[in-house]
Parts: sequence; structure tokens; C-alpha cells
Amino acid sequence: MSINSAQSLLPSAPFFTVIWSLSFNPMIMKSKIRMQLLQLLIFLFAVTRCTSAADPRLVFAHYLIYAPDSIEVLKQEIQVARSKGIDAFALNTNVWRRDRADAMYEAAKELGPNFKLFFSVDIHKDSNGNLSPADIIEMMTRYKNHPNQLRFRGKQFFTAWLGSDDSWWADYGYSSALGGWKDVFNKAGGKANYFFVPFFPTDGSYYGVLGMIDKFNDTIDGLMPWDTSAWPYYDSALQTPSGDKDSNYLKACNDRGKVYMPTPSPWFFKYIQNTCCSSECQTKSVGCGCQVKGNYQGPGLWLSRWQQIISLNPPLVEIVTWNDWVESSYVAPPLSVAASDVADFTHQAFLDVGEHYIRWYKTGIQAPVTHESLYLFYYTHSKNANAAAKNCKVANYDVLSDKVFVTAVLTWPACVELKSGVGSKTFNAPAGISTWSMDFSEGQQAASLKRGGRLVKYVVGKKIISNSNISTDNFNVYSASSDARNSRV
Repeated sequence: MSINSAQSLLPSAPFFTVIWSLSFNPMIMKSKIRMQLLQLLIFLFAVTRCTSAADPRLVFAHYLIYAPDSIEVLKQEIQVARSKGIDAFALNTNVWRRDRADAMYEAAKELGPNFKLFFSVDIHKDSNGNLSPADIIEMMTRYKNHPNQLRFRGKQFFTAWLGSDDSWWADYGYSSALGGWKDVFNKAGGKANYFFVPFFPTDGSYYGVLGMIDKFNDTIDGLMPWDTSAWPYYDSALQTPSGDKDSNYLKACNDRGKVYMPTPSPWFFKYIQNTCCSSECQTKSVGCGCQVKGNYQGPGLWLSRWQQIISLNPPLVEIVTWNDWVESSYVAPPLSVAASDVADFTHQAFLDVGEHYIRWYKTGIQAPVTHESLYLFYYTHSKNANAAAKNCKVANYDVLSDKVFVTAVLTWPACVELKSGVGSKTFNAPAGISTWSMDFSEGQQAASLKRGGRLVKYVVGKKIISNSNISTDNFNVYSASSDARNSRV
């Protein structure tokens, strides 16, 4: 190899060029220094090549494609997601809505190639219908050459929500889920073209995850969890989220050469009329349509899970969810026509404060705060309030805390005052991100930020807390931000 051709392989940084030039300087050619310089050059070159080959840290959001939203609305959603550091939407559906998928891909295309999309095929049957293997194949192939289709490690990225149960595939003539997936991939162009990271349920133990990986072997490239990562409350009191099962997943995936994609979530409250007294809800089983899944403590679950995930440093993260309005796990602003029932219960504050953690996850650096904000979080009636239209309580309602929370994002320490009804409490908040709370009272909820007695920021919740005239239990969270037209600087 000539000197010139070798030099062309070097990173184009002045530092490397200087070392290269010194190595072939006539004054140094025969000296020991030349050998040391060349050794240093080889080391730096190797480090740089390895670093550049590492997977970028990517953040996705689980997106349910069921609303007939316009391309303009879809573009607005993409722009919001991108502004917060989200790289792609995982398009989830259990019915093949081709027109709505086309609209989403077109919206992304009109905004340029930077925001990506991929499918999360939903393998379950309900009153809306279900996908067939032929539908799945079309979803895999229809957009394979689209500029906004996500590719990971050179392959088309693809996920599934369920699909490990042999019985679902038996309805289509397959003897096993493994055989069904192999056939689908073969008909979609070959497994070698796809990077497949499904949610196949496990108990979250190391050997449980290992068993699932070994069952599907080369058919999968990784695993994502659901409840065990999104709402990981394992203690009987459902008070403290744990990262233990994330660690089990990560270790098992690493041991088998697979990737792990955890799923942080801000909240979960589901209320389907007339299901609270069902046997599923009375026994607190998985199929309950009237439940909360733990004590979220305002933004506590969301922020705790991001910190746990950052400490594990997996290559991929999928937020659960962008827009599941029914289960109250959304972080999206209510732009969709499907959000009308929850439009006044915005979760925008989760997304706003989550931007700090997304950046931290991607860069590996906890950057200092550059823009100050206050965020309020609360639900709007006591867990002990009596709703007119209830016969049975929401499952796990008793684990909740009747508190109002404020998260302070500060450049410098300051005094934060939290007000609930006629009560108030003051906290000395440090620089950075911190969360404070107090027992809530009926009435207006507000928080303010002061330094040296001077008001810097304030936020007032548009929804009051009231225990009167409640038709049904509602433990969805309301959030508010000091940046939403009511800040003072």
C-alpha cells in the first residue's frame, strides 16, 4: 500500500494528519520516535473506526394507527416528536388499515428523510378484527424502499406485539409460531433482509427470557418487553418501579447476541364501561379493562424508568405510548381526532421533561439545564371519592397517592412553592431536575419559582380537583407547564 493510499483511510481530522506527516518526516524516519508515532496512529485509527461503527442510540414511540387524521395533522405529530428527540414511530395495528399507513408514510416523506417509520404488527383478535399472515407480508414489503422506512444495521426494522403463541398461527394452518414467522419472512423476501425485535411475553426472569430467545433463535434479532418494562411494579404494594427485569432481559439478550429494547411509559389508567365488576378486574388479572397498574407518583414512574434505562444503556428504546388515549399511556399532544375524550388531560409535560432524558440517553452525558420550567401533575379527584356510576372500584385504585406533584427544571437553585386548594408548601430546589409533592386539596393547583423573593416562573392547572359530581372514576393524569403561555421571566 502506498503512503498516499494509506493516508486516504485516515479520519479527516488535522490531529491525525499531523501525526502521519511527522511519521514520514526525514528527520524522524529512522528514529524510535517514528515507531512510537506509528503505534499511536494505529491505536487512534482503531479506536475511531470502532467508535464510528457503534450503534446510534435510537428512541421510538409506539403509535396506534387507527384515527383517520389528515396528512397535515400527521406532519404536526412528526414535527413534535422530532423536536423532542424521537427518531421513529412504531406503527401498531391489529387491522391492516392501508390508507392510514399510506398517509403516515406520505406525511413523513413530505417532511424529509430524517424521521423514520416501521411496523409493529399487533397479533391479537378483537372486535375490530385481526391481521392475517398475508396482511403482515404486505406491511413488511409495501414500504421497504420508502425513504422513511427505518433500517437498523443495514436491515429493515420490524417489530410485533405478540405472535409467539402457537394457537394464533394454527388458525392459518401453521404447526407453530416459529414455522409461521419463518414462512412470513421467506415470502417477504427472506429473513436476512429484516431486523426483527418483537414483544414476545416472558416472566422477565433471566431464564424465561433466554427460553424465549432459544425458542425463536435466528428468527428474532432481539426482544422488547411490555408490562415488565413499562409498568414494572413487582412489590405487593405497587409503589416502586424496578429495573430488575430490564437487567435480566439485557443480560439474556447479550448472552445470545440479541438486542434489548426497553419500553418506558408515563402512566396507565383504563376505564371501559361496565368492566370494573368483571371477574378479570376483581381478580386483577391481565385482561382487566378497569385498572391502574401502580402508584405513578406524578412523573415518578416516567423519570425513574428513564434513569434506570440510561444506566443499562441499551441500543434502542420504545416509548409506550405516543397515542394510546384509551389506556392513558400517551405522551402526544391531543392533535388527533381520536384524542377528543382526553384533550383536556394533556400529557405534554411528560414529553417536555422527557426530552432531557432522551438527550442524556443518546449522548451518555447529563447535560446542564439551559431552559427553566415548572411542570404540574395530578389527577382530579380523590381515590376515595364516590362516583355516581360505579358499582366496583377501579382495580388497584388504593395504591395511588392523593398528591399534587411539581417537577422543577432549574439552571440554579431556587425556591419552589406548591399550592393545592387553600394549602401550600415550599421547597428549596437544587439546580437540575427535581420533583416535589404535597397532599392535594380540592380547588385550584399551582406552583411558582422564586429567587431572592422575585417571581421567575409560575404554572396554574386549568383543571381543578373536586370530589363532587363525579360520574365515573377518572385516574388519568393532568399535566401543565410553565411554558404554556403563563410563564414570567
